[in-house]
Amino acid sequence: MCGIAGILGIDDPVGRHRVAAMVGCMPHRGPDAARVMGFPGAVLGHSRLSIIDLNHRADQPMVSPDGRLAMVFNGEIYNYLELRGELKVRWDFRTDSDTEVLLAAFAAWGERCLDRLNGMFAFCVYDTVTREAFLARDRFGQKPLLLWWDGPVLAFASEAKALLAAGARGAPDHAIWSRYFQLASYDDTAATYFEGISQLLPGECLRVRPGASPERRHWYWLPDRVTPRSMSLGEAAEATRALMVDAARVHMRSDVPVGVMLSGGLDSSTLLASLDLAGALNPSVKCFSVEFGADLSERRWIEPAASFHGLTSRIETFGREDFLASMLPMTWHLEGPIGGLMTCALSQVMRAARQEGYVVLHQGTGPDEAFGGYRNHHNLYLGQLVRSGDPSAEQALAEYAANWGVSVAQARAGGLAELDHAVTAIDGTVPVRPDLLTERARAITFDRPANRFPSPSPLLSSLMDYVQGSKVPRNTRMLDRLSMAFGIELRLPLLDYRLVELGLSLPPALYFHEGRSKGVIREAFKGVMDDDVRLATKRSIQAPQGLWLRSDPMRAFVTGLIESESFASRGFFDISRTRAAWAEFCEGKANNSFFVWQLVNFELWCRVFVDGNPVDDIRPLSPGIWAARPGVQEI
Repeated sequence: MCGIAGILGIDDPVGRHRVAAMVGCMPHRGPDAARVMGFPGAVLGHSRLSIIDLNHRADQPMVSPDGRLAMVFNGEIYNYLELRGELKVRWDFRTDSDTEVLLAAFAAWGERCLDRLNGMFAFCVYDTVTREAFLARDRFGQKPLLLWWDGPVLAFASEAKALLAAGARGAPDHAIWSRYFQLASYDDTAATYFEGISQLLPGECLRVRPGASPERRHWYWLPDRVTPRSMSLGEAAEATRALMVDAARVHMRSDVPVGVMLSGGLDSSTLLASLDLAGALNPSVKCFSVEFGADLSERRWIEPAASFHGLTSRIETFGREDFLASMLPMTWHLEGPIGGLMTCALSQVMRAARQEGYVVLHQGTGPDEAFGGYRNHHNLYLGQLVRSGDPSAEQALAEYAANWGVSVAQARAGGLAELDHAVTAIDGTVPVRPDLLTERARAITFDRPANRFPSPSPLLSSLMDYVQGSKVPRNTRMLDRLSMAFGIELRLPLLDYRLVELGLSLPPALYFHEGRSKGVIREAFKGVMDDDVRLATKRSIQAPQGLWLRSDPMRAFVTGLIESESFASRGFFDISRTRAAWAEFCEGKANNSFFVWQLVNFELWCRVFVDGNPVDDIRPLSPGIWAARPGVQEI
């Protein structure tokens, strides 16, 4: 929705200029208005993407009628109408915005209001009398909130570039990068890729008081919210469908056009079916998709999924030259590792949607992580059954083998191997190559992930970690930055916390009913979506990334990176071993391209943020937004 920025512990004109510079770095996040306001002991700034109540009366920072509370907020509160109904007896609303509802909720209930919110958000509320600030981030990290301490002064923002504009350094955090290379772990700690810049984690809040130590804690923690339930397949399917439909309904609240990102997979098709059942589909709702030309197209799944609901999808083509051209702008916007070729290709979807006037897009993230959608989790489930001697193991192995096209022996071996692998990709392969690092890089110490989400079940622990600890927060960092690059608000209806809590509470056998992943969802939407899509085997890799990296122009580009003086000067990769591994990959001897992607991401990040000046040397994916950006109003 927006970009937020602020400095706590300062309120002089210099502070206002610093926050104005921070806001000025993020016009893509808020192309409709930009404003900075000073208060006793703080300066707050906001760049606005208008979604609900388009009138300037809803601009931010927003101040309570008595002048005591000031707030900047990024996101959407989907149940704002219901909350407004509760609050109207004690608050005289001046706007129709969800922003004012959030301000009124905080004034009425304090930080306890967080438990009442259904939405995605990052916000700061500042008390101008006590000079206390309260900052919070949503349950699963859909909206970012980055922090930089400059002595006793705290600067916060939606993007790292804004903190660099405030004076933070752009040096890499070597421990975080080493952890990324060795464990494939990223976006799962309070530290970021920038030394000295941290983040609030999903479900965290922070209270800052003058003269006191900051108080940081989880206000939402999945292990406290998930209680295993005994449910039949029919009961689980009925409950899942009801919640998905209600989530789709409330996520359609908008005063601007809403579109849907449609892939050929089950999740986005389920989202369409949920919108249809909610009565939310109409001729103004359009689907947007991407394909990779002759190398990979999901048109045969996309078109039936859309036509089943009487819709069409604009299918964009993303080619090899587009891939190469996207690399530096994607790095500048995402401020960290890019997820892969598919993430780059989604820029084409965002561009097309903006061209047609769509400011809000729905996307299907969530069910894979909350309902057992990945093959590695299916393997983990099998491994648990086999090792425990569960009598249902043989049937589960046979169903798995039939669904994934392997032998029963291979299914058994894959399940047991999953229990012993510390690092696997979603398709069950091992993605990292720590042997390519220099001795110095391997010696860098970093925190290794412990069992952060304790549970008697390794499968449930892993799923909870995917949702709140690692995979979803990683995806939402990239999706937030990418959508905001085009001034688009991306909504994730199937990550509704009510649905996530239900999914994680189900008996594990229901996830893999009849040997298919997300078995409950497939059952829940029987008869209301295209069966070819509903029953299709999960396709973990939906982009020709390995093929394109092995061929020009990307092959020449990667070779140039590896052979460059700058790459050698970083001191992270052993050049001879890296060259050999790259040559083997190009010959087709490696089955996972992630290690190649890692070194590309690191070198490009260093070129943008270490060698360059990312504040002044802008690389926008949507130059038109920057050209038409509003001036920052200082009050």
